[in-house]
Amino acid sequence: QRPIVVRGLKGSEVLQRIGALGDMAEDVPTVNKITAYLGKQRLRLRYTEPGMPNPARPMIISQTRIEEAMRDRLAEQDVTVEWDSGLVDLEDDADGVTAVLDNGERIRAGWVVGCDGPESMTRKAARIGFPGTTERYLMIDAHADWPLDRDGLTGWLSPDGRRVGTMPMVDRKTGRDDLWRILARDPQEDSDKPSEEEIVSRVKLMLAQRTPYGDMPLRDITTKMVFPAHVRVADAFRKGHVLLVGDAAHAYVPFGGPAIHTGMGDAENLAWKLALVIQGRAGDELLATYEAERRPIAEETHLGTSAAQRADIMRNPVVHFFQDQVLAPLLKLPLAQRLTTFSNSALWESYRTGPLGSGSRLDRKPRPGDTVADFDCVRPSDRRLTRLYDEIGGRWVLLVPAGGAGAAVATTRQWLGEDRFTVVERTVGSVPGPYPKKVRELAGEVWLVRPDGHLAWRGRPDSPGLARWLQGALRHGSVRG
Repeated sequence: QRPIVVRGLKGSEVLQRIGALGDMAEDVPTVNKITAYLGKQRLRLRYTEPGMPNPARPMIISQTRIEEAMRDRLAEQDVTVEWDSGLVDLEDDADGVTAVLDNGERIRAGWVVGCDGPESMTRKAARIGFPGTTERYLMIDAHADWPLDRDGLTGWLSPDGRRVGTMPMVDRKTGRDDLWRILARDPQEDSDKPSEEEIVSRVKLMLAQRTPYGDMPLRDITTKMVFPAHVRVADAFRKGHVLLVGDAAHAYVPFGGPAIHTGMGDAENLAWKLALVIQGRAGDELLATYEAERRPIAEETHLGTSAAQRADIMRNPVVHFFQDQVLAPLLKLPLAQRLTTFSNSALWESYRTGPLGSGSRLDRKPRPGDTVADFDCVRPSDRRLTRLYDEIGGRWVLLVPAGGAGAAVATTRQWLGEDRFTVVERTVGSVPGPYPKKVRELAGEVWLVRPDGHLAWRGRPDSPGLARWLQGALRHGSVRG
């Protein structure tokens, strides 16, 4: 039931790439902007890409619905989810790991991936630390006639750290468009767990204290829940044959979507690497790149989230002056808004400095390790127009010049196998993402795109660099000299 905001590349586009987006985009609220009240200042950030429309429509989707879509997608792949099989212990050794379940069953596996949330038993059984802080939040769904924009999020951040946020929701039963999800940090978080009546009372108190809407009635209140909001990052994302993904590895306050972005990014990053290792096409060294690429992003998100929670700093009058007179005006500038939007949406997420990235800051974009934007391309087999992300679907994509690139195809087949990648050709005059001035320069290049939508390698069709990259990545877990 936790609120999930899916926006930008690391949310809706990941669902698109794995075939789980379905028709969700047709009947959920969109997020075109976020309005934040910071002290005396009102800040507005718009979710658009510089120079072009946002290719992935920002949306507000509940976690419940995302999980339903992913279960349906698993069922299409003949995968069955076994419920009520709680983990109680792990026994890791040189050859694999044994999972001990609460029903006494013991399951032997080569690898265990813990995607079991902030209270992860997988992480605890692997004895991996999880330092950070925890706060208590309240959440209700209610109908209200508020004069707030329903095409975005609204939040109030106060000096004492008591935050309130609202997001528009669609009532799937009645279709009414006056439903709001309200989150508030519990003003009595040190007390016992509140009852449903106390949850509603405390949310109303926070609305009255922090917003102009405390006197406006809330009708037909449905969801009434309390949950811990963690700001934590695990000491390690891997220990032996145990790997952590999503909230098991890092957890954040759930307003604004950082958890869903990082969690989906983790899963997509790890999946193709673990698959290659299991298939025997890559060495164990490749798995070391999972933590090397993902943990810095988790740490960066943790830094930004925890900084916003430091109530003692926010109370400082010097900080107040800086916030109202310097920071807020700067954040209203178009460039600052674009930078903030892209940072929060993971639209600029890059592994360029990691073990599988390369290139200097002076090289042409996208550089190896960068996210590749979606764009038109052509299937050589039937000359049908397609989209890059539609061709990924858990596979590598080799983008070749119009007319093909036999040597590059043969090299990729040698290292990845016949059925692990798709070949597509550039369209005549195609513009890959925000790089319209580079079309002619790119026309003769080959790009190898990873299954998670990041650029692996780019170069001339006959370059030996492609084989060197594949060899370095799959055998050594590094492409750096």
